Amino acid sequence: MTIRRSQKLVLLVALVLLLSVNGAVAREWSAEYEEKIGAEAVAQVEEEYTRYEDEEALQRTQTIVAAIVPHTQRPEVEYDIRLLDSDEVNSFSCPGGHIYVTKGLFEAVESDAELAGVMAHEIAHNCTYDALDQLKRAKNLSMATAAAVVAAIVLGRGDEMVYGTLYAGQITTRGILSKYSLEIESRADHNAIEYLLATDEYNPVGFLTFMERLARKERRRPDPQLGIFQTHPYGPQRVRGVLEQLEEADVEINRRAVSKWEPPTLEETQIGEQSAWAVTLWEQQIFVYNYAPGDEEPKARGERIVQVLTKLLAEGAESYEFRIRQGDEHPTVVVRGRTVVTVYPEDAALEEMTAAQKAQAVCQNIRAALYAEKINRLY
Repeated sequence: MTIRRSQKLVLLVALVLLLSVNGAVAREWSAEYEEKIGAEAVAQVEEEYTRYEDEEALQRTQTIVAAIVPHTQRPEVEYDIRLLDSDEVNSFSCPGGHIYVTKGLFEAVESDAELAGVMAHEIAHNCTYDALDQLKRAKNLSMATAAAVVAAIVLGRGDEMVYGTLYAGQITTRGILSKYSLEIESRADHNAIEYLLATDEYNPVGFLTFMERLARKERRRPDPQLGIFQTHPYGPQRVRGVLEQLEEADVEINRRAVSKWEPPTLEETQIGEQSAWAVTLWEQQIFVYNYAPGDEEPKARGERIVQVLTKLLAEGAESYEFRIRQGDEHPTVVVRGRTVVTVYPEDAALEEMTAAQKAQAVCQNIRAALYAEKINRLY
């Protein structure tokens, strides 16, 4: 088992913190002490990684952090944001208000709301002194163990012992602190949501969608079962916690508002020997037709349906909200009081159905497409 570069980095930072705190864990954490530990950790990071310059990305992150900080337990902290030239999706904080963000993370987030969720999580670690608290709890880690970990890192060996020392800025050893690490990660998630709710600027659902994608990647490529070496809650566990907190806060869970999604499209198709148009969503043809009432062209009719459906989905419409309403003449598929598709006899005849059957098929197709969207998000 090899150690990824990001794991090496965090382990090295952890060791710097550990060696700095050795013999001093009994003292209170003064601002000077926190600054000293943070500076030593930053120096180690700078040796391991290359910084990169992206003024737009830096300004974007600084703006988000500035909006969050006043709503935290430590509003007086001035955060130092630094960017790392790495394709790995990663972000971590060091004591004293230092936050590192990789280039890979910027490429992975799909909105400012998602980036805000990650930043709020890192700020939460700093606000509750998690790294320093872990150092205090790790005082029983021997120098011999620390030396062995350093050797494993330098030599590139995959000793399981290495995994006893930390991921994402937290120190642990052979299970002594693993339970505590699970607790502080969940606490940081909880506090991050509280900060975001207080800002009114960044939708906390962005943190949920980002965590869901991480959980999906975890399910597709699961890490080895580390047992007592586990230092982070597994993705699904954290997602459930975030989702429950949002629901308790009565937050509307509209994932499309904070992440990329595939809107419906209109494409030409064939039904037997007849040319037709198909409104498609998530590769599911939801409405196939070649008729348009009055002077409207069939293509224009499809474009209108796509426009209405896109707007409703962007607002968060879910599959269960799509219903059939029997009009005076023709059945219609509606959601939130708005008509999506009106089914005419000519539409039904194209597939040898009744208008009622065609409307029912449209409704079922939309639900199937949205179910496919859900499955893709989760798995």
